[in-house]
Amino acid sequence: MTKMRLNLSIILAIPAWLTASAHPSSTPSTPLASLASATKRAFLPNDLSTSKTALTCGEDYGNADDGVDKLAQVATRLASSINAIADIPSGGDGAVIAEMSAPLSQAADIDAVNDAPLLADIEMLSDMLAEVVKKENPAVYDLYTTFRRLGMKRAANPDDPTPFEEMKKLAYDISPHDALGVMKTFSIALNLVNAAEVHHRMRLVRKNEHADDTHHIGPLPMIEDSIRGTMEILLEEDEVSPDSIFERLISQKCEIVLTAHPTEVNRRTLILKYRNISELLAQLERPGLHPFERAEASNNLRGIIAAIWGSDEIRRIKPTVQKEAAGGCAVIESVLWDAVPSYLRKLDAQCRVTLGKKLPVDVTPVKFASWIGGDRDGNPNCTPAVTQEVIAHQRLRAAKMFLNDLNLLYSELAISSRFSPELEALAATIKKSDDAREKYRRVIGHLRRRLVRTVKDCEAK
Repeated sequence: MTKMRLNLSIILAIPAWLTASAHPSSTPSTPLASLASATKRAFLPNDLSTSKTALTCGEDYGNADDGVDKLAQVATRLASSINAIADIPSGGDGAVIAEMSAPLSQAADIDAVNDAPLLADIEMLSDMLAEVVKKENPAVYDLYTTFRRLGMKRAANPDDPTPFEEMKKLAYDISPHDALGVMKTFSIALNLVNAAEVHHRMRLVRKNEHADDTHHIGPLPMIEDSIRGTMEILLEEDEVSPDSIFERLISQKCEIVLTAHPTEVNRRTLILKYRNISELLAQLERPGLHPFERAEASNNLRGIIAAIWGSDEIRRIKPTVQKEAAGGCAVIESVLWDAVPSYLRKLDAQCRVTLGKKLPVDVTPVKFASWIGGDRDGNPNCTPAVTQEVIAHQRLRAAKMFLNDLNLLYSELAISSRFSPELEALAATIKKSDDAREKYRRVIGHLRRRLVRTVKDCEAK
């Protein structure tokens, strides 16, 4: 049983943010949010964490009464989330041990100190959204605030049918244009709550980590379903040897396949905007932040929320296979290209701290693949010619990303002495180079020239 647990625990500890980031429809992701998602901690109630409203103009609500009920239910749903936030219990006593740090929805008591930052973030974002809506469409603002007020009454007293009946009556005569505006406002409000939650998860993880800086020190969060927590449990409770854990860890393989799901309606531009909101919330908490920097970050938040309000939330034109593939590349470029190496460096450091060994340089526990542009089963537009075009485009993007990184390395490694014999031998094989003394640059320059040829070859195709 212990052996089975060892196998499953390590493979399941591969960070959840990789899976979430591989699909553009996931919760807005940031470097902070990626680490928070890796903990897979539900710090907010489940109904709040999943309370996203996909707004599609083509959705069939049936008759008019169904549409009225739908609008009233969305208002109640947001109000229930708001009430849930107001009653969120804290994360316990800040203990570092995983099993002693319960999710907020399971904690026994409310801690106004721990929950105050989340409440303040949501209130600030909600006020900014209200300002934008009131300025752009006063009629929608009035309807939104009325629905929200009635929804909060219904959420506070579910047995009272009066608020819901009032919402149905209010929604019955609403114009399609105003109905769209109200639904859009609620949808944005729910996504803003989720963006604040993303930042709050990381806030609580770090707070718990700092609660006791003398035990369980490590780069990864000390919670049960992270790889650090898994190592601690296997060592302390199951009495598995560090060597056994290390051997199983370096033999694990997790391949994440990128795919373009046919039901995906969220636009990548909007997902990135919500990600930026989480990053700006983190920036506003930086100690010693200059008043001008604080004002600038707040103005940026207002600008992003205004841009979200003015944007079309869904795609109006079905994307081609080539555009779907470009979206997959964008996920790699914007998230995975930096996040995966960052996580592996932390994993290596955690192995040194907990297991006394470092990861071999050739270990790749996380790999990626893609079906986009090569799936012959479900998309008749995915022809051999399209697949060839997609592969050429992906090869081009990969070459450019490697080229950017090599340019940075070239500028950093202006070293002209103390080279290893292996590097001396490798540099000697490169005949054409202007870097005679700087051997690192000699090798990197050769790699850059090869990548430039690859880029030109892909562009020619």
